[in-house]
Amino acid sequence: MAKTTNYYEVLGVRREASQAEIRNAYRNLAKERHPDHPGGNAREFSRLQEANAVLSDPDRRREHDEALDLAHAADQLAGLNFDFDQPEDELSSRRRARESGGPSLGERLKDRFGRKEDPPDGGGFGGNSGRDSGRRTRGRYDVSEARWYEPHRLDPEPVTLRSGALSFVGAFLAFIAVGQIGLWANGASPGIFQFLTVLGPFMFVLYTLAGLVAGYLAFRAAGWAGLALVFVAALVVGGQEEPASLLRFLTVGIVTLLVVIWLGNRREAARR
Repeated sequence: MAKTTNYYEVLGVRREASQAEIRNAYRNLAKERHPDHPGGNAREFSRLQEANAVLSDPDRRREHDEALDLAHAADQLAGLNFDFDQPEDELSSRRRARESGGPSLGERLKDRFGRKEDPPDGGGFGGNSGRDSGRRTRGRYDVSEARWYEPHRLDPEPVTLRSGALSFVGAFLAFIAVGQIGLWANGASPGIFQFLTVLGPFMFVLYTLAGLVAGYLAFRAAGWAGLALVFVAALVVGGQEEPASLLRFLTVGIVTLLVVIWLGNRREAARR
């Protein structure tokens, strides 16, 4: 790449020089190097004219500054000696040294204090049977990567005040909502919700689904304690006189979840 001429050096001024300084420098040098002046030089005078023309024009001066910066960066890169094989050689030597010296301190500590890959199975209703695969760590606890249709493989964290409160309040509000829908569906002052009366014969399905879904979410968040809180919420809301079948079918939904968990545990136990 051709060397970029530095017009600041040609005029003998700083790169931050003002237009007045550039103009004065050009005039002084032009007098000395004019071809008609003793000791003058036509070639040097031509370079002075070119430098003055570039640096006196703001746009051309900016382009010249950018060209100088690029040339400087190219010179810096050309002066560097990149040895791309050396990092790989260093990594290879460290790896060989580590392999010859046995496991590292971090690996030994991990083996000593880390969790075992295969946790012991636990029997019983809702135990940890069949959970020897698909596990991950969440906080201080291991949780299984269970699919949504495998509630028996869920491994929630121990219930806390927050998870318990969310389980109870969420179920309570959900049961109030489906109960109100049931009242409107049965013709109890539906008002603008008159269209819900068509659901009257099928409200037992909605009640059952509400108990099942609320129980599932609570069990996933807070385990058996969360499921118990859902049942308490069902007793509180469904204990009212209307709708009469609300408590019965909420309980059916919760019991359905329990049956699914029990069957899943039995299936996992039969596979062992």
